[in-house]
Amino acid sequence: MRLTALAVIAALVVLVVLGDVAAHGAVAAQGAVATRTLPDMSGFWELSFDSRRVPAASLAPAITPALLGKQTAHDADAIRWCNFLGLPAAMDSPRPINIRQGRREIVINFETVATPRHLYFRAAHPNMEIFDPTTNGDSIARWDGDALIVDTIGFDGAKGLTMIPGGGYRTSESHLVERFRLLNDATVLSVTSTWEDAKVFRTPHTYEFRYQRAPRMYETQPPLGCNPFDEQRAAFLTGGRP
Repeated sequence: MRLTALAVIAALVVLVVLGDVAAHGAVAAQGAVATRTLPDMSGFWELSFDSRRVPAASLAPAITPALLGKQTAHDADAIRWCNFLGLPAAMDSPRPINIRQGRREIVINFETVATPRHLYFRAAHPNMEIFDPTTNGDSIARWDGDALIVDTIGFDGAKGLTMIPGGGYRTSESHLVERFRLLNDATVLSVTSTWEDAKVFRTPHTYEFRYQRAPRMYETQPPLGCNPFDEQRAAFLTGGRP
């Protein structure tokens, strides 16, 4: 009887020890994931004259020259009235873009007529039936190794600049997937953009921008001004037409 009791106690000790080891192993594994060093894309990034690799888009048969001309006129009107640029125009800024990376999201600020982008680290988009579409849409982000994958939907196809590099334009049904990667010892930021929209593109359209890291002494500048009621500006943009 005494031997049986000792055996039970010994077995319990083994189980406790094994459980403690397993628990410590689980905590260690979680810590390894939590403390995994991720690329830090924070900083100012600027485009140069040779920063864009943009092939021609394969457009759907319904996209006629007349339709493209109408969309170009729409964008010219958006510029004339100082509308927020939105995507993809904001990412083609004439000034450095400011990326700030946090634990819950990444924010991209612009020194031009554009609202900040918020790239949220969450698993899914909100309910699009109640989401208010914007020129930037809704962006969710995740890490794929050292690459940041950003998925964006929820665009307002009637606002901002809509023309897409290489051809075509964004609509309310457009879907954008971006792949952000640091290159050359984190001195270059590659952003590969792929647009999908059955109404506009025959096949998904992909192009790449490569941003150079701005000098360390660069400081944030006031946003570029835009006055839709400046008569000289309006005459310049419209060729003197009312």
